[in-house]
Amino acid sequence: MSNRSTPPTGSSHVKRSGDNADAAEGLRNALRELRIQLAMNTRRVAAASGLRESDLDVLDVLDRFGPQSPTGLARRMGIHAATMTGVLTRLESAGWLVRRRDVTDRRSVQIESTGFDRLSDLYRDANTRLDAIAAELSPHDGAVILGYLRQVGVEVQTATTSIADGEQGRRA
Repeated sequence: MSNRSTPPTGSSHVKRSGDNADAAEGLRNALRELRIQLAMNTRRVAAASGLRESDLDVLDVLDRFGPQSPTGLARRMGIHAATMTGVLTRLESAGWLVRRRDVTDRRSVQIESTGFDRLSDLYRDANTRLDAIAAELSPHDGAVILGYLRQVGVEVQTATTSIADGEQGRRA
């Protein structure tokens, strides 16, 4: 057995539970596996619904955060505004969203999801399974996991911004 405190990245051997470095590696690997499983699920939902994977992302953002301007939506998702225009036109034509005049500024529009509920059957089984797992957690454990996942989301967003900033610097 090796004396190394941290196994190489991607290692799948059993970790010692008391070692923070091993715990961090285990968490990273679990998140990587989750990312792969979520990507596979997204591909299947997209295929079953006749949508593209990126379309599901747009509908999810609109469902969770509510109506927003095309520019705001593109910015939130890190997608070029011209690309977002094509996505929105395709989704609007298929009845998945509508454009409404902004009530506070009649010159602009707000994008609103109208079809996300059509996907509920495709997500029902996974949501039922996730709810069953959550029901078995103590309130404390649920809070710890939720806090960890939220912090991971913030840090991944920060890292993503850093990569984008680096790309902008290389283009300039």
